[in-house]
Amino acid sequence: QDFSKIDVPDANRIREWISYIIIVGFGSTLYPQAIQRIYAARSEKILRQGLAFMAFAPLFTALIAVIVGIYALAYVPGLEGNSSDQALTRILSIIQQNSILGYWLTIILYAAILAAMMSTADSALLSISSMLSKDIYNRFFDVNASEAKLTLLGKLFSWCLIIVLVWLAIYLSDKASLLKLLDRKFDLLIQLVPAFMLSIHWRGSQALPTLIGIIVGVFISLWLAYGSFDFVHEGKIYGFHPGLIGLIINLLITVFGSIFINRCK
Repeated sequence: QDFSKIDVPDANRIREWISYIIIVGFGSTLYPQAIQRIYAARSEKILRQGLAFMAFAPLFTALIAVIVGIYALAYVPGLEGNSSDQALTRILSIIQQNSILGYWLTIILYAAILAAMMSTADSALLSISSMLSKDIYNRFFDVNASEAKLTLLGKLFSWCLIIVLVWLAIYLSDKASLLKLLDRKFDLLIQLVPAFMLSIHWRGSQALPTLIGIIVGVFISLWLAYGSFDFVHEGKIYGFHPGLIGLIINLLITVFGSIFINRCK
């Protein structure tokens, strides 16, 4: 029997888990759709209650995914590489074949998954279309644009984004696993840490170096992830995500650039 999955992890695997703790811990707090929902709270009290609940909710939701993964390793052979994305569907297929209860449970689970995906996608599309129409178009191209025009542009931006994302989903379906896509997502998300967290706690933070830091951080993260380097293995550098390297440079540009601008003033 193969007990490698429960062995003590080696040094590289430990570094990889530390990297996931940092990059997911910071990156997951900066989802545009999550930040958007902050403004929907009725009061500060309701917001605090919601945040307190969300601090513990991922422990239970993530636990379900872990349990499914463990069962898939035990009952479904050959789940390696891109095929590991089939773990949930393969387990549900086994469950629904055993009883009528399992059949209806699978239907409910699929409906819940689709509802969660639609909710997240809807919030993300609204956030991105609002940023493109109000923060970019309205500010830099047409200051006097009416709300009706901005709303129409927001819908057009959403449809264009949907078309691009559908094409990417089809193109990447057999080229990257879900885990690799999640790695790249958090590599990009964590570049927003200086813009949000540093700006909240440091009044001296300046917009220009923060923007330059984000651009440089994103470029370095993608360059390291997709470039041909001997020190990069499976998209990671000695177990650490490229996004962390980009974040360090991003942070240095933001801090020292802000200090320089403040001294020049």
